[in-house]
Amino acid sequence: MEGSSTLLTRWFQAMFLISRPSGISASRLSQVIQVTYKTAWLIARKIRHALQQADEGDPLTGVVRVDPISYGYTYYSEAQQPLLIGGSLDEQDEPEQVKIKQPDPSHVNNALRWIEKPGVQAFVDNHIDGQAVTVLGRGKLHPALNPIKWKVTAWLNNTFQGIGAKHLQAYLDEFCFRLNLKLRHAPVFSQLFHWCATTPTLTYKDLTRSKPVLTVPWVVWGSKAKWKGKYLTLWNT
Repeated sequence: MEGSSTLLTRWFQAMFLISRPSGISASRLSQVIQVTYKTAWLIARKIRHALQQADEGDPLTGVVRVDPISYGYTYYSEAQQPLLIGGSLDEQDEPEQVKIKQPDPSHVNNALRWIEKPGVQAFVDNHIDGQAVTVLGRGKLHPALNPIKWKVTAWLNNTFQGIGAKHLQAYLDEFCFRLNLKLRHAPVFSQLFHWCATTPTLTYKDLTRSKPVLTVPWVVWGSKAKWKGKYLTLWNT
């Protein structure tokens, strides 16, 4: 909030709305708290940055299952964003804590959209406690993690009409922040408020700077319409 000209009451409203189970899009937030879309997007993105700081200091522990998943176009596998989901599982094989992360583009086979071994190892090194027992999925997604995959996909698509690769990680961390507090039966708003109050401010320049992401396939075809047209041609032949 430091350096912001937006009223504190509007910041508090935004924090409350983002803490709700469904979250809120920037377009809807701008209507509710009566600010411009750009201001609403910046407020929401700064709040998500605070939640990402919370995530960084909270590694997965105990018995951890790690599986590859994806987000994106259901019928276009080459356009999907490969992700890794990790869950700390209790004695009943139910999740106690979850993280969903984008791999570094250099760790992905772009043609197959498949995360290679260095990407999996980076997830283990960066997001799992060194004392944890890590089990890597080799095939079918773990049944306790499968519903979470579909829930985060539905949330991203229904609330935001889809999210691109550049800012996807911030939204994934927001989803997991709320989910993990729910699994722990902890209050979301008070924790969100705490992290917003203790995280150094993030500038608009830092938020919008370029970031390495996977190359989207329609770049080769000149436009998304031409790329989809390729599939329509294949299906009709």
